[in-house]
Amino acid sequence: MGTPREFDSCLSLLPETLRDRVIKLRRRALADTGQCDPCKQAQQSIWLSFDAAFLGDHAAAQQLVEQAETEAVSDRHLSSCARHLSATAPSQAQPRQVPGFTGLGPLVAATDAAYKQRRGGFGYLVTDGRWGMRTWSAPRDQVSAVLEPTGASKVLVSELRAVALLLDRLGPNGGQLTRLLMDSTTAIGYLRSWQDGDVERMPKGYSLRPRIQADEPTLVRLARRVAELPQLRVEHVSSHSGHPLNEAADALAELAMRKPPDRVARAEGLVEAFLQVWHTQEKAGKR
Repeated sequence: MGTPREFDSCLSLLPETLRDRVIKLRRRALADTGQCDPCKQAQQSIWLSFDAAFLGDHAAAQQLVEQAETEAVSDRHLSSCARHLSATAPSQAQPRQVPGFTGLGPLVAATDAAYKQRRGGFGYLVTDGRWGMRTWSAPRDQVSAVLEPTGASKVLVSELRAVALLLDRLGPNGGQLTRLLMDSTTAIGYLRSWQDGDVERMPKGYSLRPRIQADEPTLVRLARRVAELPQLRVEHVSSHSGHPLNEAADALAELAMRKPPDRVARAEGLVEAFLQVWHTQEKAGKR
């Protein structure tokens, strides 16, 4: 198996008609194939296609690419390769939850993101006590940075990735949400467009090529998921205005970005505190 740098260098050897097809197989070419024979055969065919192209035998290169494509989608591969099944599915990690807030009214969620010095953090919480956060770092080496798919709209994409984290973690229960609160009007515009069916709309520069970790870009999956939730009200709240859910989501995103060693304990404490404020205000009719 070659390295990502070698793969990207070899792409230039292929005719343009084959190059895009092989880019879609990038994850197959670089992955640890484990015990999956179809994965091994697909990977071998991809690297052999580079050899054939180097020798000028484009017909053989095309045949090898076709073999790789066939193995990658074969029934025996889809049914036997656990790594493939886990990589193409949304994250199945369960959301954390602070106790004491279930059954206290309609489910409302808030998400937020933080981005600074090539590192992002995402955070979300739901009014029943569920919450989560995640860190993301941009590639630092020059080759990986060129291939980094986010594009120029890193802050916007981070805001949308926070929503993707929320819906991935909630799974089918995401359909129970009644309202989603955000402080980014631009991100809200994309979510509402997707709800209206314009799932092709993406932030400027966001790459649609397949990822190494999954066949489908995060925002492509998110757009389709949001289109299935037309009943979800996506609402704007002003940042740093004292809104308890927004303040909690903002704090979670900051914790995820900075990664202090006690971040989980701190996150649990702030989620509980802000949810207590939210539900107290709800009971008093202030929300």
